Amino acid sequence: NPEYDLLNEVLNHDFSRPENAYRNLVYTGHGIETLWMVLHEAQRRKDQELFDKTARLLKRTMEVAWDDVYGGFFRCLKDVEKNDWILDKAAWVQEEALIGALLIIEQSDPQWAREWFSRVYAFVLDKYPLKKHGYALWDCWPDRKVTFVKSFPRIENFHHPRHLMLNLATLERMLKRR
Repeated sequence: NPEYDLLNEVLNHDFSRPENAYRNLVYTGHGIETLWMVLHEAQRRKDQELFDKTARLLKRTMEVAWDDVYGGFFRCLKDVEKNDWILDKAAWVQEEALIGALLIIEQSDPQWAREWFSRVYAFVLDKYPLKKHGYALWDCWPDRKVTFVKSFPRIENFHHPRHLMLNLATLERMLKRR
């Protein structure tokens, strides 16, 4: 959306924004996730213009979604005009940001991408592993402060391993070239 330089979650078939409660929905988690996928496609196509535009949009989305008080990314801006957020810190959003930042580091290595990767990686390692609570898994859907809850009905079976595999593959490509 050129008005606020973020991705609207819901569009009509003609790409216009709906005239309902979803008009101003910016699901930043899906934006971060989708944008790394576009970065990957731009790399595959060797389309530097698309890569640069997408990297700029990813940086913008990360800047907007970051919680300056407690760290980590919020996943959903329910209404951009009202600044109305869902305040939990889904682990998958943090992991999708790591994928995108590392792809940008691999391609063009700007300082801002290194800084974001380092910030998010440190936050993830500090907050999400449950080993300090006696569990082998990671917290996948905590509140804003990433508060440990002993019983949770969900185990992350997709985003976490995908982030690990894709980032390992990116690091391997980088090591081969350097």
